[in-house]
Formats: sequence, structure tokens, C-alpha cells
Amino acid sequence: MRALAVEDDAEVAAAHVAMTASRNHGRPWAKRMSLRELVVDLRAPSTMERLEPWVALVDGEVAGLALQWFPLLDNTRFTWGEVDVHPRLRRRGAGGALVEQLVERTREEGRSTVLVESHVPDDAGEDHPHVRFAAKHGFAHANTEIRRILELPLAASRLEELAAGAASRHVDYRVESYVKRLPQELRQSYCDCWNQLAVDAPTGDVEFEPESLSPETYQEELDRMAEQGRTMIHTVAIGPAGEVVAYNDLVLSRDDPDEVMQWGTLVRREHRGHRLGMAVKVRGLQELARVAPEAKRVQTCNAEQNAHMVGVNEELGFVRVEALLAYQRHVD
Repeated sequence: MRALAVEDDAEVAAAHVAMTASRNHGRPWAKRMSLRELVVDLRAPSTMERLEPWVALVDGEVAGLALQWFPLLDNTRFTWGEVDVHPRLRRRGAGGALVEQLVERTREEGRSTVLVESHVPDDAGEDHPHVRFAAKHGFAHANTEIRRILELPLAASRLEELAAGAASRHVDYRVESYVKRLPQELRQSYCDCWNQLAVDAPTGDVEFEPESLSPETYQEELDRMAEQGRTMIHTVAIGPAGEVVAYNDLVLSRDDPDEVMQWGTLVRREHRGHRLGMAVKVRGLQELARVAPEAKRVQTCNAEQNAHMVGVNEELGFVRVEALLAYQRHVD
């Protein structure tokens, strides 16, 4: 086990193969990260977080990849980790070595908690290998989200019906979509809204603080996404004072055009009760149909205790396919 040689094209490609095989194993709906997207993550520095990649070798072959993020502007007591091992090379110690490296690096950096996530079947129990692996390495279950998928296309008439049903509840608000970037005058209030998601969305036993996205780091992330071949569709609800009070983000990938990720949706607490969640989601799907009519699916994850947003998703037609389990380990 050692640091990934991020400038070595062949080793990065081998790590991408292991990661992709791991994430696709038994998951036909898995969203694929392209090699280009991974390379940009590995080689383009960020002012928001530092990424450390590690590989485990089995008989000289890259068997697994661990990615560990160190937030730099907020939530600095955490690290976030992802661990993937090629199914063909599992049960050879690679996963355990990678997980323990994440824990050790968290300790060395003076941080208190390492967070990881694992995808499991919707009905997985305590005997599932991923659940047993987490427990073996001292990780406690902290939260459960459910992944849901919406098959496309949706009938335009159905989206118009849903939009009309919500419109009477928010006559004092404007709902608008922007492809690739928001206009300058909306960026600060969008960032203010986006930063609340970590504390407003249910996160189980994990306690986050507000995040620190700014217009400057927002532009940095847009530049990174453009380099990765990704396009963002921002849909926002604008309140009477001209500020963003709700948003929905959809992300398209040039390397995987069939699959669309719904990254986040939030309505500010003081503006709830106007069906703005439904409004921004419907408007986003209408814009998606215009921009990328070839897209076949939208994926999203929500905590089950987020009953309102789950209800909106189900009304739109999202169907649950698996659970996403969050685990945390506190470091001595």
C-alpha cells in the first residue's frame, strides 16, 4: 500500500479500472466516473479541500484505490474517504490496508473523525459483507440514505401539470434555470443557500457545520467541472428581494451522457411551505429535456427521515434502488 503516482498515466488508469469494477459490481445503475474526471480530481488542486489518493497492490497489480479528502475551509475535524477494491482481488487484505491508512492519516493530521460511505442492496442486513467490513474496522453506522432513480423521458404534459399545481403557492417568487453558470448577481445568495445544505439536510449521527462556498470558490468549481466535461444545470427560486431562496442542481457528464446526477436541493427554512422544492425540481427537469434530450436517468439520494423531499421525488416518479450507508470512526 502506497500513495498513488498521480502523474503516472498508466498507474492512474489501472486505479480507475479497479475503482470502476468495484463500483459497478452488482450495481447496474452505478454512475460511472470517467478516467478524465478522475484525472482532473487527482491533478487539479482545490482551495476548498485537499485530496490524497492511495493504492493497494496485490502481486504487483493495482487492486484497490482509496481517495481521502481533507476539507480546508470548514468541517476541518473530518476527513472523507472512499475505498474501492476490484472484486477479483478482494479478500486479500487490500481493503483493510486502505481503510486503516485513512484512519492513520486522519490521526496524523490532528482530525477527529473519518467518514466513509457504502452502497448496499435496499434490504441488506447486518450480515452483508460491507456492513461486516465496516464493523470489523471500528466504524459505526451514522446515517442511511436511499438512492432513487427517475427514468427519462418524462411526459412534458406531466411536468407542466406538476409545475402548474405548485405555481399558485409561490406567486411572489421567480423560478429560473441556468446552464453552466449563474449570473453574477445571484452567486452570493446561491452560495449562502448551498452552504446550509450540510446542516439542514438530515445527517443522522454526523454533525456538520455550514460549508463555506463563496462566489470565488464557486467559479473555481465551475472551471474544474468544465475540465472534467461536466455541465451544471442550476435551477433557482428567487424571492421577492431578488435573492436565491431555493435551488436544485443537475450535473451532466460528457463521458456518460445517459446518466444525470442530482447533486443537491434546498429550500431556505423561512421560505418553505410554497412548494418551491417541487417547483425547482420540475423546472430543472424541463431544462434537462431541452439541453440533453438523450439523457436516460436521473439519480438522487435522500435520507429517509427527509419526508418532504422524499415525497417530492416519489411524486415525480423516482424509484428506490439501494441504500447508501454512512459510517464514522472517531480517532483517538
